[in-house]
Amino acid sequence: MVVAASTANGEELAGAGRRPQLHNLTSLRAFAALAIFLHHLNILGIDVSQSAWNMNLGGAVSFFFVLSGFVLSYSFEGQFLTWRDTRNFIFQRFFRLWPVHIICFFIAVVILQAPVNLFTAYLTTTLQSSWFPTYGTAYTHNGVSWSISVELFFYLTLPFILTLRPRSAMLLACGWTLAVFSLFAIAAVLPSPIFPPQSPQPWRDFYVTDASFVQLFPPFRMIEFLAGIVLYQFFKDHRIPDRWVAFCQIAAIVCLLFCARTYDDVAQFFAEHTSDMTSVAHREFGMYPMFAIIVYVFAHQSGFVTRLVSFRPLVLCGEISFSFYMIHQIVIRNLHYNFDIDGQYGSIAAALSAGVISLIFAIIFHQTVEMPAIRWAKRHFPMSKHAPLVREIAAIAPA
Repeated sequence: MVVAASTANGEELAGAGRRPQLHNLTSLRAFAALAIFLHHLNILGIDVSQSAWNMNLGGAVSFFFVLSGFVLSYSFEGQFLTWRDTRNFIFQRFFRLWPVHIICFFIAVVILQAPVNLFTAYLTTTLQSSWFPTYGTAYTHNGVSWSISVELFFYLTLPFILTLRPRSAMLLACGWTLAVFSLFAIAAVLPSPIFPPQSPQPWRDFYVTDASFVQLFPPFRMIEFLAGIVLYQFFKDHRIPDRWVAFCQIAAIVCLLFCARTYDDVAQFFAEHTSDMTSVAHREFGMYPMFAIIVYVFAHQSGFVTRLVSFRPLVLCGEISFSFYMIHQIVIRNLHYNFDIDGQYGSIAAALSAGVISLIFAIIFHQTVEMPAIRWAKRHFPMSKHAPLVREIAAIAPA
């Protein structure tokens, strides 16, 4: 599932002068990564998604996609001055994702004895596993890596989007979103699925299904990334007055909880009255408009809620969230399949063990792999010296 590598890897902020660090957005990454971790505990017999108001915690990947569009726009607007800048940006982003990803890939192959063939190995090592949208290719090794494959697609498009005029970018986002939702509307009235139905073990399906197409195919998930880009354009010109920021942040959290509470009811309606494609789309990214609101209100750097979520330990958790996201499912599966920790000591003990071990690995990977790779990429693929001054921050990733 998702975390992409954005601010967890140390995002760069560009602009006229130096912009403030978005510590509160970094902290929100930690909460999203935790939600995905809890979602994956079902293999240990703990179904948090069902216990917590029947909401799909795995849908937090959508939050990362929206946040990625916002933060990358905030960071790199005005920096694509030459073709070389575009090329170096893509290389920088690739090498922020790839080192941790490839280490987790090898760990999964060795520890979990995940099956490997040349085709899936090629797609995995080149971060293209979601570009061939089957669960068999996306979930073969480290299941969460499908989301960073989607992120790579976003990175390839960003330089071209940010060179557009704001009005043109808005038209592109609206047109793209309309096209995606039009397909959902068409699929909803068709008498049968567009693609063959999935098998009882979909993670072994090496053919496209309605569900895998909607969840994995980057052009579909592009609407979340575009929402983040449009959100940034709105944020530039429309700010909440400081005295109202805390109220709006609390109101947004309340609305998010309300939407989460009714999420299962809406999902059930779509499942009963529409197509598989529409139902899966709602399950995977139906909350993205709400996530966009959360990103917008928390992008403001004032109010007591901002100070609370900018607590340094939370920020640190956000900074390591990408590494945590990439390793946690491997740890959970290893404890279950190879050590039967949940069978011997119970589900709670297994879940706590998985959390602690994943956190330790995340800290190690962040310090020894992730950050050195970031510095190496910036050194070897620098952006144009004529670009605005930049400053590193830690603000967004996925799974």
